Amino acid sequence: MTWPQRFALLAGGLALLGVALALIRKRRLRDEYAVLWVATAVGLLVLVVMPDSLLSVAGWLEIKQIDLVLALLVVFLAGVAIHFSVVISRQADRERTMSQELALMKDDLLRMRTESREAPPPLPEPKPKPPALRT
Repeated sequence: MTWPQRFALLAGGLALLGVALALIRKRRLRDEYAVLWVATAVGLLVLVVMPDSLLSVAGWLEIKQIDLVLALLVVFLAGVAIHFSVVISRQADRERTMSQELALMKDDLLRMRTESREAPPPLPEPKPKPPALRT
């Protein structure tokens, strides 16, 4: 890896880390996503600072360095896709539950409105007082 490439990757990693931390600080990035992006930025910085580690892993697995990078990229993207699928599934479940609760509340409200429109039941006639209490 040449120095201009290392510098560009280092700048990209630091920029990614800076953006992730700024979004966390402004509370625009949830914790579950923050871990993903901070880990990505740190992983990129580690690979830039220690490029020999990538060569060592590629040699240990007996594959080319570019194949290892592509494999890591595919694993990362698959992880992001699975993570977002879990989040979308959770949101769909919440939406379904809220829709059902809203339908029940609408039904209760409609029933209460129809009951209030009906004529009120007649008041019971007062019981006659016993003769000893009449004045």
